[in-house]
Amino acid sequence: MVAGYVFIEADEAIGDRGETIRLDTYTKRMTQNYATVGLTPRLAVIGTFDWQEGQIVQPGLDLTFSDPSSITAGLQYQISRREGHAAAIAVSYVAGIDLPNALITVENRRASLEARGMWGESQTWRGRNLFAEAQLAGRVRLSGGYDSAHAQLTIGLDQTERLTLFGKGRFADIAPGEFRRIPVARQTRWEAETGAVYRFRKNDFIELSLTSVLGGRSTVLERELKIGYWRKF
Repeated sequence: MVAGYVFIEADEAIGDRGETIRLDTYTKRMTQNYATVGLTPRLAVIGTFDWQEGQIVQPGLDLTFSDPSSITAGLQYQISRREGHAAAIAVSYVAGIDLPNALITVENRRASLEARGMWGESQTWRGRNLFAEAQLAGRVRLSGGYDSAHAQLTIGLDQTERLTLFGKGRFADIAPGEFRRIPVARQTRWEAETGAVYRFRKNDFIELSLTSVLGGRSTVLERELKIGYWRKF
């Protein structure tokens, strides 16, 4: 189980033609919840529930909101596992939510099905555990058609028995569409995250990380600070 609280701010966004858009106010607070429950040694139920609240002010928009931002439920199956290696696949239902945003986007607004592949490797490097994980995911809308593609690469190092340092890179591509009869441009987004996880009890961990949206199209250049809690049962 993972629970997190995220502070999000931004000063600028990038439009669908690559132009810079100035944001007067863009603040969000998000509560993230993720859980995995094992059914068998290989099969698990997975789910997320995120809630966001905040304010967005820009020319022509003054919005205050408090709404769910992500609801998913699915199954994850471990294809293979041995010392230093793991691979899994997951299929999830993604609920369609009317998300507010400084830029109109169709991401998470349409109910969809997601297929995700995960691969991880680890080895000892200079007496410390070094690991890498890659994830690729694709979504199709229940109404038909391509919805989005997502990729994530994580590299981490167990600095001590209790402290792990990590870095992540993420990419998202969201298909164009229509929202409330308004054409919506294709959206792309590049993100980078750095952070640390500290084990303060046998099965309890705390996470602190920083995330920045580096670029893309039709995207807000968000800056995020996350405080998370992990619990293994």
